[in-house]
This record gives sequence, structure tokens and C-alpha cells, in this order.
Amino acid sequence: MKSNRTLSCFFSFALGATILLLLTNCTTPGSQSPSSALCQIKDDNGNAIPAIFTGTTSVTHRGHAANHVVEVQKVETICCAGFDRIVVTCDGFHHPTYTVKYVPAPIEECGSGNAVPVAGNARLQVSLKPAQAHTDAGQPTITDRNRHLYCPNLKHFVLPCDFESDVQLVFGLNAKKSYRVVELQNPTRLVIDVKH
Repeated sequence: MKSNRTLSCFFSFALGATILLLLTNCTTPGSQSPSSALCQIKDDNGNAIPAIFTGTTSVTHRGHAANHVVEVQKVETICCAGFDRIVVTCDGFHHPTYTVKYVPAPIEECGSGNAVPVAGNARLQVSLKPAQAHTDAGQPTITDRNRHLYCPNLKHFVLPCDFESDVQLVFGLNAKKSYRVVELQNPTRLVIDVKH
């Protein structure tokens, strides 16, 4: 009887400690502590990217003369203090041409036209051309193409299009808020910050 009571107390303590750790570090699946390295990324001059920014809710478009189909190697997300961050890492030295904009539902797969459910009240789409999210041998570089996120604003990520040098990334948000785009090199990255 005493052994069962001791075991019960141990599990209660372990559960409480785990919950406290999660709350303290904000480390639910798909998020990390605001002190994570992704929140501390510096610009190409070695300066900290300011945490406070105005941003926009309008379309952001930037053309680049990439001399090859850029391979999208990974898409990372992080919950930072005051904003949520998306980091898109590409191969090579050149960014693809990109368009970032809020889009209405439904989100469709570019090949089939099938609707893709996206959690949240707003959807931010990142279109990259010429780009692919797979190797030349056809292996996906991003295997988790439909993941739930647990940040204050970022709630969902889907990759509905990786077809004919066109990659579309869609992020479900809790609310349509201002965002900014920062281009970085070494490695080649697009950093997209969305306000809480």
C-alpha cells in the first residue's frame, strides 16, 4: 500500500515538473524558447535583426535572377518575443524570386486542385520561383509538409505546391498581422517575421 502511494506521488511530481518545464520554456511541439538561436539570427553585417518592426499586411514581391532552380532545403518556425519567425533555407548563393501575401481560403494543391485544410483565421502564402522542395532524384527535402504549430500567431504549416519549379508554402495564423521579410546569405535564407 505504501509502495503504491509512493509511486503515485512520484508520478504526480513528475507530471507537475513536466508541465512547469513546458510553461517556463514555452516548448510545446513546433516551438522553442524565445532565447533559441533562431530568434537571435543576425543580418549579413553581423547586426542583430531588430525585434521591433512596423511590417506590412500588403504583398511583398522581389525578383531575383537565380541561374538555377533553387532547392528549398528546410522550413523552420520559432516563437519569439513579440513575433513568430519563419526561416526558409535554400541552396546556392541566389534567392529565388518570391512573393509573400495573405490569401483567402481555400488553399489548393497545385497539381490536383484538391483543397488543403489550413488551421487558423488567416493564411500567409510564400511563393518561390524557380524553386523545388525535392532533390533532382525526386526525394523531398521537406518531409513534414503538414505540421501544426503552437506559437501565439503561427498555427499551421502546409506545403501544397512543389511542381514545375514552383514552391508554395502556406502558414495558418491566428490573426492577420503585419510581417516583414529579411534576406540573408551564408546560408541563403528568407526570414519572415509575423507579429503576435
